[in-house]
Amino acid sequence: MKVSTDLRKEDRIQVRPEDLADRSQPRGGDIVDLRAHPQYPLIIDPEHRDVAESFSVLRTRLLNARAKSGLCSVLVTSAQKQEGKSLICMNLAISLARLARDRILLVDGDLRMQGITRLLSLQGKLGLSEFLQESASFDACLRSTTLPHLSVTAAGDAKEECLPTILEGPRWLEFIEQAKREFGLIIVDSVPVSAPIADFELLLASCDAALLVVQLRSVKWEALELASNRMNGKLLGLVVNNTDPRLDVEHYPYSRGK
Repeated sequence: MKVSTDLRKEDRIQVRPEDLADRSQPRGGDIVDLRAHPQYPLIIDPEHRDVAESFSVLRTRLLNARAKSGLCSVLVTSAQKQEGKSLICMNLAISLARLARDRILLVDGDLRMQGITRLLSLQGKLGLSEFLQESASFDACLRSTTLPHLSVTAAGDAKEECLPTILEGPRWLEFIEQAKREFGLIIVDSVPVSAPIADFELLLASCDAALLVVQLRSVKWEALELASNRMNGKLLGLVVNNTDPRLDVEHYPYSRGK
């Protein structure tokens, strides 16, 4: 499975009225507003229709893989840092949720950089770290969003000296197993494979499969080789970021009347 995406920053993010829901009892307090960081492009913005189509291809292939293998939890990682992993992870979760077929849970498993948490302004909120340290329940770590079928779990607050110890116990597997009982798909944002820490292997151990994000003309061959060797047979496919449509021989306009 290989999908190309091209995400660029825009000045504003819009949410369609049909993407909003009346939540009289939102989980985790206030509903998470997906427009919290308008400088980051989300596919709910009509201006990103072309990018949304790329994510629909990725979504279709992921759902086909689930139908064949029964996978439920997918780790999203990158060969090295700064390859757009967290933003792609969030847009994939949004794309899945917009189908309105399954309940989707987006989990910030990068307890160090906390990309998803920062993108959604969830710093200081209860999250995965509190569950792993047995100071918060599963339900307390879930937050509803402005997309009815999408919930999110922030990274929470974990002291650096506690990592990766809190991932080594049984609580991470317990979190995934409980999430599988409530959600159709769990999308987990991970640390990069090449990071010199144990977090990636600990996160991957409880997930069914992994997607690897690589940034075109930036990723190093050594990083790709390392990523391949550390996947433990769970690599589902590649997501190629920052492609140039002018150089992509498979890219062509396809719209009504053309």
